[in-house]
Amino acid sequence: MNNWKNFVSEEWNRRIASRPQDPMKFPLIDQTFNAEEIVAVMDVVMSGQLTMAHNVREFEKVFASHVGAPYAVMVNSGSSANLLAFAAAANFQRKNHLNVGDEVLIPAVCWSTSVWPIFQMGLKPIFVDVDPMTLNVDIGDLEKKITSKTKALLAVHILGNSAPMLELMAVAKKNGLIVIEDTCESLGSLADKKYLGTHGAFGTYSFYYSHHMTTGEGGMVVCQTQEDYDLLKCLRAHGWSRELSNKQELEKKYSDVDPRFLFVNMGYNVRPMEIQAALGLCQLKKLNEMNSNRVFNQNALVNAIQSHKKWDHQFEFIKAAPGTDPVWFGFCGLLNQKYANRRQQFLTYLSSAGVENRPIVSGNFVRQPALQGLGLDLKPENFPGAERIHKNGFFIGLHTNKLTDAQLNRLADVFLSFEF
Repeated sequence: MNNWKNFVSEEWNRRIASRPQDPMKFPLIDQTFNAEEIVAVMDVVMSGQLTMAHNVREFEKVFASHVGAPYAVMVNSGSSANLLAFAAAANFQRKNHLNVGDEVLIPAVCWSTSVWPIFQMGLKPIFVDVDPMTLNVDIGDLEKKITSKTKALLAVHILGNSAPMLELMAVAKKNGLIVIEDTCESLGSLADKKYLGTHGAFGTYSFYYSHHMTTGEGGMVVCQTQEDYDLLKCLRAHGWSRELSNKQELEKKYSDVDPRFLFVNMGYNVRPMEIQAALGLCQLKKLNEMNSNRVFNQNALVNAIQSHKKWDHQFEFIKAAPGTDPVWFGFCGLLNQKYANRRQQFLTYLSSAGVENRPIVSGNFVRQPALQGLGLDLKPENFPGAERIHKNGFFIGLHTNKLTDAQLNRLADVFLSFEF
C-alpha cells in the first residue's frame, strides 16, 4: 500500500479507537464502514474525477450481477430511484407506458417518496391495507381495489420483509399490471429464491447510511429490458443521448445538433458521485456478512426476550411472509393490543434507556396531511391493518455486527422492565 494510504488507514483507526464508547447506548445503526472505504474515497478525491465515471459504471455492473438483474442504473438516492422508475414507466417512449390518470396500487404502510412519484407522474395512488403481522400488502384487499383504471402496482418491502411476491406477481400477470418494487429497506431479502427488486419491471434500492449497505446517500434502479435500461440512463441525466445503445443512430439522424448535447427525451439530473460508487464497491463485498449478522441479531434478540423471566407476551414479533427469506432492516414488533394506549410512553422509556427507536416507517400513510392537499381524503379506519401498525408498531436498530450476550441480555432487560 502506498504511504498515503497507510497514513489514512492509521489515522482513521486512531480516530475510531479514540471515540467514546457508551455501553448504555444502542443506536439505530453501528459503524458499517472502515479504513478500506476511507482510502477508496480519498483515492477518488485525489484523482480529480468526482462526477459520474468509471466507478459508477463498475458498481452498476457488480450490483446487477449480485442481485441477478440484467441491468442496473445508479442514482443519488433511493428516493431518486423511485422517481426514475416511475418516470421510465410513464415515459412516452416506452412501448407499454402508464398514462396520466392511471391508478397505481400502493400499500398504506410506505415511505413518502414511495408515494410522491405517483403524483409527480400524474398518476393516482390507490392505497391498499396491509397484514400487520408481515407489515406488507394484504392481497385480498389489493384484489378488491383493482378496477379498469388500475395499470400498475408498487410493492413496498417493509423493513426487510417481503410482500407476498408469488401471489402478487400472479395478480399482476392476470390483470396486465406493471410491477415496481420499492426495495429500499430490503436489499438482500429473497422471495421465491429470487432477490427482491428483480421480480417486477423495475426494482429500487437505497444506500442511505442506516440501510443494509451504505454510500452515505445513493440508490439504484434495476430493470429487465434494454428499452427500460436506455430510458433510465437517458432520464437520469438531462434526457441526453450520451449513454444510449442507439447513440450513433440518433446522432446521424439529428446531425444538425452537436452530438455532445443531443436531447432526445425529458430528464432530470439525479446522477451519483464517484465517491458514492467507490463506497458502494467496498460495501457490496461485505453485504452478505453484514446481512447474515442482521439475521443472527434478529433471531437472537427474539429468543432473549421470549426466554426472559419477565416475558408475558407483551409484544408480537413480525413474521416472514410465506415463501420469503428476509434480511431484517430493523428489530420490529407490535405492542400487545391491551397495551396499545401505552405505546408513546414505551417509546419514550426506550429513548431514556439509550435505545434509539422509530415508528414502523411512517405508520398509516393515509393519515399524512399532505395527501389532503393533493386531493385525497381517506379514512384511516378503512385500513385496519395499517392502523394497528400505526398505533402499536415500533422498531429499533439491527446492527451489522453480531450482538454480544451482554448486549442481548441488556436489551431484553430494557424491553421487559417497562411497567406495562
